[in-house]
Amino acid sequence: MKIIGRKDEIRELERCEKSKKSELICVYGRRRVGKTYLVEQTFANYFAFRATGVEGGDTRTQLKSFHQRLLGAGDMSKQVPKNWFEAFSRLEQVLAVDEAVSSIHGKRIVFFDEFPWFVTARSDFLMAFGEFWNRCGTAKGNYLFIICGSATSWIIKNVLEDTGSLYDRVTSQIFLKPFSLRETELYMADRGFGWSRKQILECQMVFGGLPYFFDLLNSDESLTWNIDTLLFREHALLRNESKKLLEATLKKSPVYDNIMELLSHNLYGMHKNECCKALGIAQGTFSRAIDDLVKCGYIHESTDYYVKGHPLRIQLIDPFLLFHYHFLSAATTEKMKKFEDYKGESGKYLNWRGHAFEIICMYHFEQIKKALGISGVNTNEYSWISEKKKSGAQIDLVIERADGITNICEEKYTDTPFSVSEEYETKLLNKLEVFREETKTKNALKIVMICTNGISGNAHIEHISRVIELDDLFE
Repeated sequence: MKIIGRKDEIRELERCEKSKKSELICVYGRRRVGKTYLVEQTFANYFAFRATGVEGGDTRTQLKSFHQRLLGAGDMSKQVPKNWFEAFSRLEQVLAVDEAVSSIHGKRIVFFDEFPWFVTARSDFLMAFGEFWNRCGTAKGNYLFIICGSATSWIIKNVLEDTGSLYDRVTSQIFLKPFSLRETELYMADRGFGWSRKQILECQMVFGGLPYFFDLLNSDESLTWNIDTLLFREHALLRNESKKLLEATLKKSPVYDNIMELLSHNLYGMHKNECCKALGIAQGTFSRAIDDLVKCGYIHESTDYYVKGHPLRIQLIDPFLLFHYHFLSAATTEKMKKFEDYKGESGKYLNWRGHAFEIICMYHFEQIKKALGISGVNTNEYSWISEKKKSGAQIDLVIERADGITNICEEKYTDTPFSVSEEYETKLLNKLEVFREETKTKNALKIVMICTNGISGNAHIEHISRVIELDDLFE
């Protein structure tokens, strides 16, 4: 089965395999995004050694598992290593023999999957790994070490930003993102789904562009059938996936769930200090949790430059987690519900659908810039909420451009072309005036409509400068 997309990532892995020096590559990203599959498909049968951390295993369990992998690679030792220094000493011997598997360009490729799981309480794993790499990785030119893990915040803190033995040792890092709409379309075409772009968009709004979830979809059935089967039915396979996701990528602490639950009810985000106050969490604990969630890509943190004091705003931006907290969490789950039932109830479904579409637009900002013809222009993009309690305004997406123009973007998910009425036109013009008044911007303000099915009529569109449609997001 061929790999879809990931061209830049594959090119980087292949560059490191061809280089004249040893390489230490860190591949990281959220659970289910396809990190292991990427490495496996790129290097196939060229692994000189491969080991996977044991989830929840103590040091002894990790060493026993590592010992089995050493035996499979040619190590003749009968005893389990007493510690990680001994384990890496044996690995060094395994890689040194002439019979060790080499890649096309002579590299001894070592793959440590679920790297954070090796690091148990009071373990000397990181110390031993750092000593091994500093001694052997820099002395030899034929090592290609790939470390991989879903615990994104842990990887960043303990590997990429480490100030100890691994400081500045990673030679390449690959942050694997979820599929774009275009990549999802290629995947669906390869697997024979035959779904329309609108169905693919809604699939992305639910499952968040994660290849593992797509592998579970039944191509002979509809999207709604698949959503019900995987998420809503009793004992559905992905019913508790959000809990597993948070536990796999973050520490087991209720603070993360509490933050996400609150943000899911504030779809345009909250000021960071307001969120902390509402939850009653200690400032230090809250700040560390937010930092972890941002590094994992679950929430977005931005600065409200036009608000006094420039407070930070945090917003839930993970589509799969948004869907979970909107429909499946303990606070929202209702008995005997199906996704089709929600679609028939306009409020809950339409509220989710509109915001989920806005998140997809956020992930496809480069496509929006391309459609506007400003790919080469420096921009600052954010959502905006007026500070006024009355006669205020909320803007889905603001694009401040270095060329003196600010695009005020309205994002609309509709089943038919969006009708711009006289009343709606007045509302748009009011948003422009409120934004100009509160921000004191000197830029020219231009309205952009981002609509799944375009707009209808031309009686009230003279103030709309551009219309971006669904096809533009698939570029």
